[in-house]
Amino acid sequence: MNIKAELKRYKDIFESELHENILSYWMRYAVEENGDGFHGAVDINNKPVPGARKSCVLNARILWTFSEAARKYPGMGYEDIANRAYRVVTNDFMDDEYGGYFMEISSDNQAVNDIKHIYAQAFVLYALSKYYEFNPINEVLMIIQEFFNFLDSNAKDPENPGYFESFTREWEIYEENRMADNNEPKSMNTHLHLLEAYAAVYRVWEEKLVRKRLTELLIIFINSIIRESGHLGIFFSNKFVETEESREVCSFGHDIEASWLLMEAAEILGDKGIIDKLKPLVIKMADAVLREGVDKDGGLFLESYRSGSHIRTNKHWWIQAENLVGFMNMYQLTGQDKYWDTLKLSWNFINENIIDHTGGEWLTKVNRLGEPYLTEPEDDPSPYYKNNWKIDPWKCPYHNGRAMMELSGRIDSLLNA
Repeated sequence: MNIKAELKRYKDIFESELHENILSYWMRYAVEENGDGFHGAVDINNKPVPGARKSCVLNARILWTFSEAARKYPGMGYEDIANRAYRVVTNDFMDDEYGGYFMEISSDNQAVNDIKHIYAQAFVLYALSKYYEFNPINEVLMIIQEFFNFLDSNAKDPENPGYFESFTREWEIYEENRMADNNEPKSMNTHLHLLEAYAAVYRVWEEKLVRKRLTELLIIFINSIIRESGHLGIFFSNKFVETEESREVCSFGHDIEASWLLMEAAEILGDKGIIDKLKPLVIKMADAVLREGVDKDGGLFLESYRSGSHIRTNKHWWIQAENLVGFMNMYQLTGQDKYWDTLKLSWNFINENIIDHTGGEWLTKVNRLGEPYLTEPEDDPSPYYKNNWKIDPWKCPYHNGRAMMELSGRIDSLLNA
């Protein structure tokens, strides 16, 4: 098949999935009928879960997704959801007394978890920056500017590279509630999403300090987080040395997601030296995932451990979505057909096994054979999210919705080149 015709065909497929399945699902089932926000959780039968808490991460991801959709596809009703999400994040989650955003609020919008995880704060900053791209009014830019400066002054480690993980409501360092398996002081995941957020801020506000901090984060990844193998380190000491237990784990989803987010951040920064350093590294990262993490059916495994000798073969929704964008990015960077072929194989796996063609949206996770986990397997648990809820604090429209929009835009770039 002619590659241009094939690209156009896949663009149509991805945009159809975006509009007719992902975004339409969230507009229909996530929005509160008797409230001003979004349900904290929706079950496998698309019914709201009574009393479910609402998470900052979920609502920030809704804000990001519908802001980008409203920007790219005006007049389709996405503007209303983006504006609703903006009100929710800035009115219900913002801590007016101490600054930052609450981790969780109750179903009636009262703060119930006031820990300030930097992971969640980063998603708010990321989402606000995208909302400003859609709705460039001064009020939004001022919130972004003030919050960036606030976060930088409170969360950055003054003595070592990087940022602390977790704080109390009053912004005292909280060492007992980190988003790390063994309570390590610093994590790849938090820094990846801070990098994502700072790149988004710099896209709309070319402030010198933002540029400096984004540069520092890219250098941390180049020098300290990306392993020689091409996989990412996971957990680190305060001095940004990977901990011993962490060295045995490879997270394929984060590897492939970072491979394109790092390049995007470097390109937004516009530093040729960093771009030149990163390009061979991100290719190595994607090749490591392709060699070790992509199953023969195109599905991406969850992770490996014991230094790669054991594979966790669960295939989670967000990992499959990032797999598509990562290999699309590799195809753009190199022009090598193997990456485009991997993308097509991965999409086929998603279409056949992950997309819920009956109930809508995507299933949270399936086993290696593509069979959904409707109850948590005792021998391979993943307690953060389960298939018996379609929407929960982590199950969001951001990974798969963003993937469809990224793929559409990247195909356009190839066709217009």
